[in-house]
Amino acid sequence: MTECLFTLHQIKGYIASLYLVEYQNKILLLDGGARYDAVRIEEYMSREMLRPAEDLRLVLVTHMHPDHAGGAPLLRRRFRLPIAAHVEIDQWYRGFRGATQHLIDTLLGHYSARQQFGKLERAWYPRRLQPDYLLDDGQALPGFPDWRAYAAPGHTLYDMVFYHPEEELLYVGDLVIKPGDKIVLPFPTLFPELMTATLKRMALLPVKKILLAHGGAIEIADGHSFFSELLPLVGKYGQPVFKIMEPLCSLAPDVRHYKNSCR
Repeated sequence: MTECLFTLHQIKGYIASLYLVEYQNKILLLDGGARYDAVRIEEYMSREMLRPAEDLRLVLVTHMHPDHAGGAPLLRRRFRLPIAAHVEIDQWYRGFRGATQHLIDTLLGHYSARQQFGKLERAWYPRRLQPDYLLDDGQALPGFPDWRAYAAPGHTLYDMVFYHPEEELLYVGDLVIKPGDKIVLPFPTLFPELMTATLKRMALLPVKKILLAHGGAIEIADGHSFFSELLPLVGKYGQPVFKIMEPLCSLAPDVRHYKNSCR
């Protein structure tokens, strides 16, 4: 492997970890975080990196949950920062059922933050992201051609992960999470069959380091073993309460449409 082309920075956000990829003349943000994570990012760049927020060139959004999409619109408004996301990401919260799901997911985000960190802050955000760049599966990132976007459905229908082949580095968003010392799959996993296919696909990538939105950065021996060992967890509930809560997470219109199409 050649000398690393960038410096990676990790920031503790409201709910999730945030990652800045610093190049000499530009910076990439892996996920937009929650609403006021936009302020955390600006303050971190000024204090720790000694760089203005205007050096940000692109913010990625893996999926539409509040701790991943909430900060992106505010960053765009403040710094004219373009957003890149799945080509169909704005389908997730469409219509009345989608609006209801958006409200529930925002409240669940507050619940998660309160349970984990004992804090609450404003987290409301638009349910339509309106990305400046619509990403297809396998596409190089605009302005960052050394990175690739891959569709990774399972948690939602429009999740993406972002991969740097040269560094064998993978940002997985919520594809995999690490509460405490355990590596598990996210709740909810709304599309088990698609999650299985995604894990099998990720197992084919040469990966040495994984960036988790929930659990930080981890080094692994090889991607094939790491992702293959997660396959038996698909469809399992990490905690009994998750089975009770799952109907609250299944209101988005694409959940119902997908399940009906599989019958």
